[in-house]
Amino acid sequence: MQYLAAVAFAAAILAQPASAITFSKLTTIYVGSGVVDSGGGDNVGLATIFNCSNARGVTATVRFLVLSTYGVNANKSVVLPHGETVVAATDETAVSFETLSLDVMSILNGGMVNIESTQSGVFCNAAFVVS
Repeated sequence: MQYLAAVAFAAAILAQPASAITFSKLTTIYVGSGVVDSGGGDNVGLATIFNCSNARGVTATVRFLVLSTYGVNANKSVVLPHGETVVAATDETAVSFETLSLDVMSILNGGMVNIESTQSGVFCNAAFVVS
């Protein structure tokens, strides 16, 4: 019986929103290098996808800034409610269900992403996909 109580207690703890800080302005929470996009339009070639999940308990604003040696290639923001994930891609792909297309303006080979949020409880990762 103690085991079941411990499991129930652990489940209740894990169900709570993560403790996080609310920033007064958009603040960098993730920086990644090696962003690529082979061009050629949607559902063609190589793209980079970013997954960001909000575990804060309140809505956050998240901004994706994609940079290359030529400057800003994409600059888009999204409102992200608690418990949801945004999937942003440099271009639309046939292998992922993007909720935000960044529509980069040129071929990227070793670009950079700067992801900003109004909450520290937003967690992101990146991956390469081939359409």
